[in-house]
Amino acid sequence: MDTVTLSSKGQLVIPKAVREHLGARAGSVFAVRYADGEIHLKPVEPAPPTTLDEVAGFLARPGRKPLSQAQTRAAIQAKLKARNAPAKAP
Repeated sequence: MDTVTLSSKGQLVIPKAVREHLGARAGSVFAVRYADGEIHLKPVEPAPPTTLDEVAGFLARPGRKPLSQAQTRAAIQAKLKARNAPAKAP
């Protein structure tokens, strides 16, 4: 078993043999979990990029009438206006 030392910045170096076995390199992402006195690292696979065409209609509801582009823009503008409006004094 390899041992590592925690740096003053809270960093650990994963041994080269382990990194090579995992295929980990700079920028690799890991999920960290602490359980029963042990720290567990699990590589996180990046999600593949998606296009708008792949997700278009994802939130559609059966029986709901689709909005036109103008209606969609108006609804988005109204939400942004409401969200960015100055807070009213009580």
